[in-house]
Amino acid sequence: MKEKITVTLLCDTCGQSDFDHNDDKSWVKCNNCNREYSGGFAELQEFNQNRIQSAVKDYGNKLLEDIISDFKKGLKGFK
Repeated sequence: MKEKITVTLLCDTCGQSDFDHNDDKSWVKCNNCNREYSGGFAELQEFNQNRIQSAVKDYGNKLLEDIISDFKKGLKGFK
């Protein structure tokens, strides 16, 4: 199961997700409040760690549910 986890990163100041950035994402700017993240994408990720960890946890839980469901289906009919 190859699935991409997508997390919308939010501005730490205003909570919006509309950003401008340079080509290598070493600089990011919020288009709503004009906050600049001089640490770029890495800094924005740091401020969004709770959102990222929550998405990973949710994905892990869904994966576990799918595995258990598949396991039960595989055992159906065995006594």
